[in-house]
Amino acid sequence: MKLLQRSRRKPRAKTIRPAERYLLAGAEEARQLGHDYIGTEHILSVLARDPDGGATRLLAQLGVSNDQVERALACWLPATSPAAKIDPDALAALGVDFDTVRERLEQTFGRGALERTHSGCLGICPRLKLALAYALDHAADAPLGDEHVLLGMLSVPDSVAARILADLGVKFDDARARLDAES
Repeated sequence: MKLLQRSRRKPRAKTIRPAERYLLAGAEEARQLGHDYIGTEHILSVLARDPDGGATRLLAQLGVSNDQVERALACWLPATSPAAKIDPDALAALGVDFDTVRERLEQTFGRGALERTHSGCLGICPRLKLALAYALDHAADAPLGDEHVLLGMLSVPDSVAARILADLGVKFDDARARLDAES
């Protein structure tokens, strides 16, 4: 039994480099929330906060506001406190002052340097990878834009972002038609 029927073809294999800025923004969002992964919900949150972005414009044309998206995302993006990676008391028992180490790192590498070391450990959800591949296909030869990323997320109906957008009444075909009408 097939649980999910996709009418759209699989995305073409090509470089993901144009999507890096979305991954970086999603990683920053995930880090701020204390999450150890980047999902479509993180990218959708970033897109919804950009009042001048192509995704915001497209959503507005479909009757969805940024506030609606943010409210719908609230239950998916709770702030959590990241698990302690470094035990200051254990370091103190060895004669190492954690605050001094942090201060020294920040002097050398900038504010938040210690926290950024964990950024390489963030997992990228498979549905986000697929959504970004679809986004690149939707962009075709044009530069990758927020609206293409939104379409890419809608192309993966079992992603968190697609489910949230579906609950808000956003359908892939309607979004695609609006975007095509602009071109």
